[in-house]
Amino acid sequence: MILLSVLLTIAAGQPQLAQSAAGTYNDSLVLAPLYVSYNLVTPEKFAADAAEIKQAIGSAPHVLLGFASYENLTFPDIPLTQPITVSDMQSVLDDTDLIVKRAHDNGLVTHISIISGFFHPGNNLRYSAIRQDMRNAQWFSDGWIADPNDLQDPDTVPPTVWLTPSRYANPVRVRIEEGTRIVAQHLAGLMAQFPNTFLTMSGDGETELTLERNFTSDGTQISKLNNIIYTDYSPFMVEEFRDSIRAGKYAGDLSPGTDDNGDGHTFNGDYGQSFTTWQLRYFDNSGPISFSDYVAMPQKLPTSGPYAIPGGFDAPRVEDLNSPFFKAWILFRQDAVRNWSRDFATWMTTSPDPMTGFTIPAARYYTHQIPADFIFGQSDNLRLRTSASPISTAIIDPVGSTGVTAFNGYDGRNFLKTATPSLFSSLFSSSDNWGIMEYNPCVPYSNSLAPSSDLNYYMNELRVLHNFQPHVLIPFAWSDYPQHKMYSLRNSTFERALHQFVQEIGKTPWFSWHARLG
Repeated sequence: MILLSVLLTIAAGQPQLAQSAAGTYNDSLVLAPLYVSYNLVTPEKFAADAAEIKQAIGSAPHVLLGFASYENLTFPDIPLTQPITVSDMQSVLDDTDLIVKRAHDNGLVTHISIISGFFHPGNNLRYSAIRQDMRNAQWFSDGWIADPNDLQDPDTVPPTVWLTPSRYANPVRVRIEEGTRIVAQHLAGLMAQFPNTFLTMSGDGETELTLERNFTSDGTQISKLNNIIYTDYSPFMVEEFRDSIRAGKYAGDLSPGTDDNGDGHTFNGDYGQSFTTWQLRYFDNSGPISFSDYVAMPQKLPTSGPYAIPGGFDAPRVEDLNSPFFKAWILFRQDAVRNWSRDFATWMTTSPDPMTGFTIPAARYYTHQIPADFIFGQSDNLRLRTSASPISTAIIDPVGSTGVTAFNGYDGRNFLKTATPSLFSSLFSSSDNWGIMEYNPCVPYSNSLAPSSDLNYYMNELRVLHNFQPHVLIPFAWSDYPQHKMYSLRNSTFERALHQFVQEIGKTPWFSWHARLG
């Protein structure tokens, strides 16, 4: 709270900004509740909901009101040697056209949240890539790529198998970049055509290492395990880890145990290991291995044969929080997730619309990460250890702007908060523009609980948040689905708080603390 006090003091000493009659993106808060069924409802239903949200939340000169929508990238099931074409991504392009048209026709702004499907929730290329070469999957430390009970059919990759984020996973990365750039070019064209409607976007939605086997399917409860099962030990990931750690002072050493460059250091000596070769212990230069061949393997981590090298290099597979080698592995896992976020953003913001040459500005593109080092008021939550998704994975300046999801849990009496001043402090100081891509200050832990009805609680949460000047706020969620009842915005206390919030802050232009403080 010390930083919050400092910000308030600075704000009090700033000259009052002139109030304008109508705001633009550069001086306004984008407020766009996530409309879960945005493209699924009829035009009449969407128009009715647009009118409802305008009435319920209201308007103000420096609040740009609209709806946000998810857009899942439906990559095709193709051989990895076959390039992705515009026709392969056409359904995505048509979807985004409809998102922007509906907003424009109903006098709203819109935000599009891109979800690639290689982590949450899935796409055909993910399963195809793993079926063709199981090294493209995320591997657990015990050699399995999912719960063994899910791996009974050698012809079907289950949805519990996630793709590795490793940059070494070629050629699937080439196919992903192709498809992403096709979508990015189209989105750039839409943004150029509708600059006052299609304002912002985010992606890739909640990139993390797999939560399978450690959590239940909704990611909120811990499964019945005695120990954490870490990922990702794909041969591609382990190879990339080896090269990253070797690239420095061990670059000239012919083996982990020798000091061939004469700098007085060996890898084994510095990290307390006994590797005899830089070759991988498992699946070194194995070439593609089909999913069906993997399923048939009696040993997922072989001890002999063509896929085993005794004394070969391997990432640490047993948790030891005091081990320098394990600490290096933890940091590398986070780097891999951050690299995915940065690479995805780069593809999105450097793909010009063929007609206008316009590219999506970094100021309007946000990451969409889980700040697992702040989640539910805990700095070392199990989700952080499994996901490798601390807030640093959301910070990609200058390629894009910082964005995270933030939910406060509620057990009927107490709140376990992710959306805290500590989180906001890290966010506002990271880039000129930052936002919360999914936000709800009160999510009950079960359907049997109702959200808080305390208007003062919601107003306090919103006021504290606003002190840090987010540029984009995506309340979660605008939905009629029964399964979303516990956090539905419609006719809720949260909705009434948003209405009051807009009236309080909406006449004052938005500004960036990061830019103002230099």
